[in-house]
Amino acid sequence: MATATTDHETIRKWVEARGGSPARVKSTGRDGDPGILRIDFPGYSGQQTLEGIGWNEFFSWFDKNDLAFIYQERTRRGQPSRFSKIVSRETVETRERRPARASEETDAIALLTDQHREIEELLEQLTQQSPRSAEFRSTFEELADALAIHSEIEEKIFYPSVQTAETEDLLETSFEDHLMVKQVLATMMESSPDGDILGQLEELGGLTEEHLIEEEAELFPKVRKRLDGAQLRQLGAQMNEMVEELRRAGAPRMHVPEEVGAQA
Repeated sequence: MATATTDHETIRKWVEARGGSPARVKSTGRDGDPGILRIDFPGYSGQQTLEGIGWNEFFSWFDKNDLAFIYQERTRRGQPSRFSKIVSRETVETRERRPARASEETDAIALLTDQHREIEELLEQLTQQSPRSAEFRSTFEELADALAIHSEIEEKIFYPSVQTAETEDLLETSFEDHLMVKQVLATMMESSPDGDILGQLEELGGLTEEHLIEEEAELFPKVRKRLDGAQLRQLGAQMNEMVEELRRAGAPRMHVPEEVGAQA
């Protein structure tokens, strides 16, 4: 279960106990602002997209931008977890106040954001598992299904519903991101444990994280300005319905290779 905190010492201890360090996403800051804050774990997907900063700078902007730190002590399988996310304090407060809703009332952006967190957690779990283990294969299949479902509901429902002159370029980039992720995913599905599975995992993680950052930092805020709560809940209901259909059909990851060929 994930926990939210704004306490500097709690955050620092959790991060350093797992070998992490404070960082920023390259090319996102301006006028002294470091931009999007992240936690970097060496050897993981942030190598190409993140740049290290000091804790003082990190916490200074963490507080100035009213951010909160969401973290998990252990994975669902009981292993020490490196899953974390930096979000706005308003987001945390809203989630704490918001009553549980039936699936048909789910906010579309909240649904996609929750899927982002699930995908990040599964990627993090894979980095701690042996590519030769049954555990790795099981987690990878879970990740592949999650990515397949996520891309399907975005491409078939969300993107067409939010396309405007203001979002057109972002959506075109998102489609291209999906294709690259699917290409790596399809390759990994065919790879043996003796292949470069860890290199492919690092590439998948980097592509995925970059895509999630772009959506949450650029696309989602534009969509929230355009659609009101009722419209987002209605859109979320349609997306949830497709999620359930894909799950009932079973193994949605199996369609990824044919989608890569069709899109290419």
